[in-house]
Amino acid sequence: MSDGGLSHAMVELLLEFAGSAMKPDDTGKALTRMETLHAATYKDLQQARKRLAEREAADG
Repeated sequence: MSDGGLSHAMVELLLEFAGSAMKPDDTGKALTRMETLHAATYKDLQQARKRLAEREAADG
């Protein structure tokens, strides 16, 4: 997920709960979605690092 995608997803998440008071279940949902976003972003970062290392190794 690109930074733009992450930002958009986080804004959507926050806006979903901005219009009213959060219920206890909403807090759990929000935390789960934030953890999912973080995991997806971390995976993308690891893949980008791997591709960079492979390019650097190929360039010698």
